[in-house]
Amino acid sequence: MRLALLHADSGLAEPLRCALEDAGHRVHFFEDQRDLLRDASRESFDLFLLAWNATAANSAQLLMRLRSMPGGDSSVMFIACSDCEEALADALLAGADDFVRKSAGSRELVARVGAVLRRRLPAHFSRCTLTDTYPYRFDIVAKRIYVSGSPVTMTEKEFELSLFLFRNQGRVMSRAHLLESVWGSNLPTASRTVDTHVSRIRRKLGLWPEIGFRLSAAYGNGYRLDRVGAERDTTGSSLPRQRCVPGIPA
Repeated sequence: MRLALLHADSGLAEPLRCALEDAGHRVHFFEDQRDLLRDASRESFDLFLLAWNATAANSAQLLMRLRSMPGGDSSVMFIACSDCEEALADALLAGADDFVRKSAGSRELVARVGAVLRRRLPAHFSRCTLTDTYPYRFDIVAKRIYVSGSPVTMTEKEFELSLFLFRNQGRVMSRAHLLESVWGSNLPTASRTVDTHVSRIRRKLGLWPEIGFRLSAAYGNGYRLDRVGAERDTTGSSLPRQRCVPGIPA
């Protein structure tokens, strides 16, 4: 997952960054909150890890500014919190999803990060091999997508990008976030790779409002997939937003 780590002491932050990257996360480190706010205004992250400020009001204000941004639905955790009950309560009252005490080690941090992400983004941690989001069915093993039962010819990256966008419905995903998550690279955000693939999957999957989905550019920095209206099957019955089908497909 894509994480933003804010800590004024790079020496203390380094072992945390290494532990998180060893756990498979991509960590973007910031020493200055102004740099974090600048990037957060144009980039998307799955989780913000913020070193707790000695002044609770300053930490709460930073959290509120992050929440007010277009991608402000990301999870937020405070780290290096004081062990006193008042400071821990302040962190949660400020709107944080969780906190990590100053005395906690890297293993606890990694475990708490994983727990927060599983709660906030459960689709990314699903073990299901088939996922239904009518009229789309994703076969995770075969890397195939079916629209109303008919298979759609797609490249591997088109499939991965489609699955990633569906798993993040309603979220603004920056181009850099998409590049890192699907291509695993830090290609220049000016690259047309993402735009070209988005155009192809929009056409191949028919991601138009009349079908029930809208894949649109988000304030020039990325894309957002939204459901439009209620989804129904061919009999007119309402369907769940997303359905996990367990088991290995035949």
